[in-house]
Amino acid sequence: MAKIVPMQKKDSSFISGLPLAAFLQMLEQERQTCSLIITSDNKQGTLFIEDGELIDAATDDLGGIEAANVIISWKDATIEMTDSEDRTRKIDAPLTHILLQSAIKQDEASAPPQSKTASSEKPAVVTLDDNPGMGRLINAIKSIPGVCHYYLLNRQGEMLVQSSQNWKMGDFIAYCIVSGSQIRKKLNAKGPSRILITLKTGQVLLIFSGVGMIIALLLKENISADNVLEQLRPALKTD
Repeated sequence: MAKIVPMQKKDSSFISGLPLAAFLQMLEQERQTCSLIITSDNKQGTLFIEDGELIDAATDDLGGIEAANVIISWKDATIEMTDSEDRTRKIDAPLTHILLQSAIKQDEASAPPQSKTASSEKPAVVTLDDNPGMGRLINAIKSIPGVCHYYLLNRQGEMLVQSSQNWKMGDFIAYCIVSGSQIRKKLNAKGPSRILITLKTGQVLLIFSGVGMIIALLLKENISADNVLEQLRPALKTD
């Protein structure tokens, strides 16, 4: 379990037992303003957080988004949370997007050579016009009571079509998929075939794989994911 241990240095705390990505998401939810001194082996860098947003980063020879990408990739990092600094914003990308891209790069780095080659190819853009199966799937989703919104992504985590105006949801869904894949690799485990996330509103985000895509459905409270998947089964089959 993560814990914050006060240090002798004034207005500084040492955080242990919590991955950096998870801690950054916690700061974003709480809209915290602070500086994080990140140490890994003999490397050190700083992340600057303002109202939960990552606005800048610095290492010995890098700054901005380049420094942030490097720092977030460090393994077994030690986090020291200190007072905020008056810093000019140099990073505009949302935190979820930054964490997602970092997770994808780490996943690709650990993949076999043939997977790296495949992942480097530009993904094909899928539309409703050239993919009738997608239109059939969307109609099936719309017919199911209790489904609030749907999100369809390709295997590279790019949004194909969605019913919601929450454009950050795509990054969050892809991040969940990539993080789950990395955890399974570390545990040498199979599955799960789906991910269920209960939101503060009581709604449930159901994430699972379809034919050539990632599907996420936002369900009303107390709606059975099993029943939803059963109703979608015919539309998920290939022609």
